[in-house]
Amino acid sequence: MSESRAMSVSEDKKEVERERDTSRELDIEKRGPQETLQRQVSGPPYSVFSSRMKTWIIFLVSISALISPFGATTVLPALNVLTDVLGITPTKANISITTYMIAQAIAPAIIGAMSDTSGRRLSFILCYVIYIVANIGLALQTNYVALLILRMVQAVGCSAAIALAFAIVSDISTSAERGKFMGYAGAGILCGPAFGPTIGGILAQYLGWRSIFWFLAIFSGVLLVVFAFLFPETCRNVVGNGSIPVRGINHSVISFIQQRKLAKQSALAEDDHETDAATKPAKRKISLNPLATLRILGEKESCIILLYNGFFFTGMMVTTSSIPDLFKQAYNLNELDLGLCYIANGIGSLISSLTMGHVVDWNFKRHAARLNMPISKGKQQDLSNFPIERVKLEIVLPGHVIGILGLIMFGWTVKFQTHLAGPEVALFITGFGISTAFNITNGLLIDLHRDKPAAATAAINFVRCLMSAAGSAAIIPMCRAMDPGWAFTFIGLVYVVLIWVVVWIMKNGLKWRQKAADVMSLDD
Repeated sequence: MSESRAMSVSEDKKEVERERDTSRELDIEKRGPQETLQRQVSGPPYSVFSSRMKTWIIFLVSISALISPFGATTVLPALNVLTDVLGITPTKANISITTYMIAQAIAPAIIGAMSDTSGRRLSFILCYVIYIVANIGLALQTNYVALLILRMVQAVGCSAAIALAFAIVSDISTSAERGKFMGYAGAGILCGPAFGPTIGGILAQYLGWRSIFWFLAIFSGVLLVVFAFLFPETCRNVVGNGSIPVRGINHSVISFIQQRKLAKQSALAEDDHETDAATKPAKRKISLNPLATLRILGEKESCIILLYNGFFFTGMMVTTSSIPDLFKQAYNLNELDLGLCYIANGIGSLISSLTMGHVVDWNFKRHAARLNMPISKGKQQDLSNFPIERVKLEIVLPGHVIGILGLIMFGWTVKFQTHLAGPEVALFITGFGISTAFNITNGLLIDLHRDKPAAATAAINFVRCLMSAAGSAAIIPMCRAMDPGWAFTFIGLVYVVLIWVVVWIMKNGLKWRQKAADVMSLDD
């Protein structure tokens, strides 16, 4: 009796879903693509920040994002020196990278949740202080255990730069213009792994390995001063579209100037009685709960994108973390030369960051025109029936293939000890391909979670850092067991399989998103 009742309930649910799908299709046919796809946001603009102010904000965010990859990679050219000074093996030295990445995976979940409710400035200032203290400790430490512990504290200190870079882009830009801003903001994260080792190599060669951490302490100290005085609050739960006055820690010199400018326009604002979520901040409540990040991992589409993003970015970290050991054996390079070898990867990443975002924006406009969806500058579009997954991932696919070719080429050029130009070209190709896929999938996650961008960014870092930590720990033993050529070929073959994941998301992403929205509406 109970079994027949359960079957009846199940059949009823299926019938309801069929009726809902049919209703949606009829609704689309009735209203037409333009009305269905475009609910133009009326009233105030999405952000009151001027183009110059947006440029300043993105510039600061990109520079601040350097402290995370700098913390992870400036020490790479000195790993061989640290193994001698501390009396440890190369594998143990690589574990310091692993512990750094693990801490970096966990901390942004807490910082991101806090910044989504209490503001971006508080998170930045708190983390800079922690980062400075950790680097001073690392410059003074003398044993392996202290190295591991302080590296984890250092990772916590740079977590704001990671968790908030793309969240701030979401605060001030619409989906139609977000591609280029995501590229600019991500330039620091993606170029840091390349130029960080170069700086570290120069410092280690001429001033000793301890100077690396003194440099990081000074660099973050300068950022602390700049952010304290010249970075405006952008969190939409605090300042709305930038027009809500702020106080206390959320206040800065830039905010004061912004408020005076808006005060002069108050007469016009009073005449505009239309309201929008962009100008109405949510009730403020400081939260350190990382569950918002974990909930994103529990969503089907987001989880698949996060795993893809993490797997592919691991290829970048596996490559950069293996260079000191592989190049020392193959080419017998000193710390300075090792640091210079990372530049090719950084240039590839930089070119990708500065160019591919514009390609994404172009593809967005192309799809919008095909669907008769007008784009109004400064106003956010309704993406509920827009194939944003296809828009983004059509650009990811060629970057994915390029990244695979670069990884395999790197392994075999090192294996056969070709001229150093061989692996350097491979590093450039790898940097361009992987950076393209990484940046664009980051932007896609932000578009799917516009109401909690910092939590979405924290979820990205949680997954990619844990995977990168495992990869960094495993790559040297893999190269010992399989030789570099087959080790990187194996990684490349795994990424060939991941191409199917990209196609899968492109085909089903919109349907998954609509189904999740229907479930939420039923729950409400």
